Amino acid sequence: MTKLTCSKVCLILCISLVAGFVPPAWANFTTGFAAYQRHDYARAMREFKADGGPQSSYLLAIMYYKGEGIAPDKKEAAKWLRVSAEKGNVKAANNLGMMYDKGDGIPRDLPMAAKWYRKAAEKGDAQSQFNLGLMYTNGEGVQKDPKEAVKWLRKAARQKHVNARKLLNVMGEKP
Repeated sequence: MTKLTCSKVCLILCISLVAGFVPPAWANFTTGFAAYQRHDYARAMREFKADGGPQSSYLLAIMYYKGEGIAPDKKEAAKWLRVSAEKGNVKAANNLGMMYDKGDGIPRDLPMAAKWYRKAAEKGDAQSQFNLGLMYTNGEGVQKDPKEAVKWLRKAARQKHVNARKLLNVMGEKP
C-alpha cells in the first residue's frame, strides 16, 4: 500500500476540482438551490435535507412556510428555522423570533421571541435590533428597560433602520 503524502492529497484535490468534481456537501446545497430556482421543489427538499447546513435549513423553512412543493406547515417551518438559527443563520433567528412574537403557526411566546431576536441582534441584524429595542420599550418578553431599548434602537438606527430612528425621535433620544 502506498503512502499518501500531504502534497499528493492536495494534488488529487486540485485535479478533482479542476475536473469539475464537487464534494458532496457542496453538491447538496448547490444542486438543491438550482432545483429550487427551477421550482423542482421535491428535488430541492431532498438535497437541502441531505446537506443539513444553515442555508439549506433556512430554505427548507421557507419552503414549508410558503408551501412550496408541499402544503404549508408553519410548525415544520419553525423547526427548520431553529435548526438554521442554531447553526448561526441570522435571518433564521430573526424570522423565528417573529414567529414567536406574532404566534404565527406556533404558540405566542414573547420571551422566546426576545431570545431569538437577541441572537440575531448581537450579530448585527438591524431588524432584530429594532424588534428587541421595541420589546425593551414596551416590556414585552423582557423587563421594561428604557436604557436597553435605546441601546438596541441606536444600533438599528446606525444601520439606517428608518423606524428605529423615528422611535428614538419620539422618545426624545438622538440616533
